[in-house]
Amino acid sequence: MRKRATDLIFDVGLAIKGIDAMFEVIGGILLTMPVRLARYILVLSQHELYRHHEVLSGRLDRLAATVTVHAHLYAALYLIVHGGAKVILILAIVKGKRWGYVGLMAVLSAFVLFEAVRALSALEVLTGALALFDVLVVIVIWKEYKTKFVGL
Repeated sequence: MRKRATDLIFDVGLAIKGIDAMFEVIGGILLTMPVRLARYILVLSQHELYRHHEVLSGRLDRLAATVTVHAHLYAALYLIVHGGAKVILILAIVKGKRWGYVGLMAVLSAFVLFEAVRALSALEVLTGALALFDVLVVIVIWKEYKTKFVGL
């Protein structure tokens, strides 16, 4: 029974990280095209559904204006590289490649350090929660790695 719970946490954690990674890559690509991204945001904010929610549409309008002014290539490259690495490593894990486990644990561990420093320095609760989730995923990946490759 305990093995099933760990397997479920492993599968769900990988799925969440995989979806997150794909959104990072897509977001990074969109950030390389700030004018087009701003246009997409404005189209979303002008839809009738959002017009009934002035708070949401106002925030989307401000986001569209910010994207055109503050689109940074560094952020786009970071998202593409970080998300792309996670996608590749998760696919390697799905295919049973040893290096995928080790690589994803390393990438997530490094990112946990970054998230923890950011959460503590800026007092960002959500970032701290995401760091804790990443720690959980690393622990489950480590357990799965030990089971598959070390035999423990």
